[in-house]
Amino acid sequence: MIFQSLIALYDRLAQTKDVPPYGFSIEDIGFVVTIDKSGNMIGQPEDFRTKITAQKFGFRTSEVPYTNQVNVRANAAATTPNFMIDKADYIFGMSGSARKKVHHESFTERIDEVCCNSDDEGVVAVKAFLKKWSPADSFDLRDWKEICGTHGKWVAFRLQGDSDFVHERPAVKALWAGFVKEEHFPLGVSFLDGSVHDIQSQYAQFKFGSGASLVSFNEVAYESYGKKKGENAPISVEAEFKSSTALKYLFRSKTQRLRIGDTATVFWAERASPIETFMGHVLNPSMEDEKANIPVQKFLEAVRKGKLPGEVNEDGKIKFYILGLSLNKARLALRFWYVCTVDELMVRLHDHFQCLEMEHSEKGIPFPGIWHLLKETARETKDISPVLCGALMRSILTGANYPQNLCQGVMGRIRADRRVNYLRASILKAVLQRNHKKEVPMSLDTERREISYLLGRLFAVLEKAQLDALGKVNTTIKDRFFSAASATPASVFPRLLRLSQHHIEKAEYGHVSDRRISEIMEHVAFFPAHMGLQDQGLFAIAYYQQKNDLYRKKENKTEGEKS
Repeated sequence: MIFQSLIALYDRLAQTKDVPPYGFSIEDIGFVVTIDKSGNMIGQPEDFRTKITAQKFGFRTSEVPYTNQVNVRANAAATTPNFMIDKADYIFGMSGSARKKVHHESFTERIDEVCCNSDDEGVVAVKAFLKKWSPADSFDLRDWKEICGTHGKWVAFRLQGDSDFVHERPAVKALWAGFVKEEHFPLGVSFLDGSVHDIQSQYAQFKFGSGASLVSFNEVAYESYGKKKGENAPISVEAEFKSSTALKYLFRSKTQRLRIGDTATVFWAERASPIETFMGHVLNPSMEDEKANIPVQKFLEAVRKGKLPGEVNEDGKIKFYILGLSLNKARLALRFWYVCTVDELMVRLHDHFQCLEMEHSEKGIPFPGIWHLLKETARETKDISPVLCGALMRSILTGANYPQNLCQGVMGRIRADRRVNYLRASILKAVLQRNHKKEVPMSLDTERREISYLLGRLFAVLEKAQLDALGKVNTTIKDRFFSAASATPASVFPRLLRLSQHHIEKAEYGHVSDRRISEIMEHVAFFPAHMGLQDQGLFAIAYYQQKNDLYRKKENKTEGEKS
């Protein structure tokens, strides 16, 4: 199903020429060597990169000649060159201070093999350059360390006076297209349609770490019946090219791809639709998106109301595909795969945002994304569980219960740093509401009588009484007692109530805190010896809501505090 959907996406994109034809690929160009018609280098190689950070660059992309063999070259890399454009090893015959004679010779032979006696000016110039070039001269190139470094990417040729690269010349592209068309493959039955096709021996690799395939058989233990590597899951050359090219397109997209932790999530519709552009903002929005992009803001508001905005209203019945992949040794691990209609997706997203809905300040993100939620489960982003991302995405897309370790992770962070913010309270509310069918209000409910909710409110009022009396202090009762108060109230609250009397006597408006404490204690019959995880979550929510209410009243200067 995944392969068929990717192939259908390729066919759709091919109609608008958004994907390259067979034998070509969109790749990053790092440097360009300008040569004259006699093959002499003009000046220094030009750096086509745009530096973003110390270890991150933007690149100019180009449709380059490319084959599956180049895509997966590893041990046989020296004798598996590309055509007319490649890495520095092949162009210059050097990598750093190491000689790459075989790489350079195989690259030259590939050009001779493809071009034969072509009289195209670009071909003639490149052949002349390769014949004249001495690898030792590489050290004299201005940016040599960068050219052959990790971020050097592909090195292209350009004929003096031309704006296009040599590999982009129509004659050169025609030579390559004719060459790959004549390539022979073994016949076999493709697992996609059960018909006999030319079979691709190995699946394409994608840029995850050192490279990984969607399907691979890197150990003998995974092979069966004497078949080797790709023979265990045979796929036609055409199907493999279309599916891998479509997936490459999605990985490159800025609007149809999300990177959440170690998981890359891509999404597309069965036909072109604005939903493809908006979905990334829905799954991982930010305040910047909402303020800067009015269409995105309208779309998110429509999602919260459970309906489609006008621009995609006619797309409700089309299929929508969401694929989550992450690196697992030599292959890409499938984290999730979800297919639904756009209408069904909107219902799921509406339910998700409704579960998360919680009062917040103007600085709060009204539509928290998956990454915002995951960050609240760990101290550092590297500590976020890779499994949790896929589990959370599945629960959002299918309407299933949220993963239990989502709640456990948030409670662990609250116990560690005693901080209950908007996102953490929202997560706890969502888990209680969906997983445990508890009705949890989005703002303070003074009529709620569960003991855990009352104690959460009480703790916030006791903390406020302390701050009113002592002002800003290094350690509040929250820092010392929050974890114990939420887990074992009977061991903490009697002591806190005695302590509050000293704070009430000392504070200028102590009678206000005394009244608040009395109003809550009127409904507290006992202090439980122990509270479970659900009750601890409700305790934290009540603490957050009561604290918000108290400070909102302080900002408005209520009459009680004036009297």
